[in-house]
Amino acid sequence: MEPDWVARGIALAAAGAAACNVLFTALTYRRVRPKVKVSLFRAGVRTGTELKPEASDYQFVLRFTNCGTTPVKVERIALVTYPRWYKSKSPELVKGKRFQAGYDEPPVVPALDGVTRPFFLSTGRLTDAKERKHLRFRVLLSNGESIVSPKLKDDEWLLPDD
Repeated sequence: MEPDWVARGIALAAAGAAACNVLFTALTYRRVRPKVKVSLFRAGVRTGTELKPEASDYQFVLRFTNCGTTPVKVERIALVTYPRWYKSKSPELVKGKRFQAGYDEPPVVPALDGVTRPFFLSTGRLTDAKERKHLRFRVLLSNGESIVSPKLKDDEWLLPDD
């Protein structure tokens, strides 16, 4: 009995079309997913209030830019200190902030746009010189992705020791 080459050709063509569909779906997802980058936009010092004039804070203004076509929410911002080779060891948390709906609305990074957000750290939190090395911001997004900022340079934000 001779095989039916027409039926085999149709089956191979259908399998090829399904493989192309999977490829195009994966490429479309890569194109439309959020691509967020975080950077230090500006740094400064916030002076104390009337109730606590001696309290002052470092003020970091973070810039979130989204190069993707899908908006995304920021769930958590953390200032962490990494060891020298930060991919090999876990970071140590210096200060973190979690956003909760209703209490403190999480910032939404729109598609193909950016947003700025302040982050405050008391000046007494960084007393040890070791903690001043290799500081980075780590941001958790609503899609589960965790992004890390470039290393903060001390001369851009740190107050000189008196």
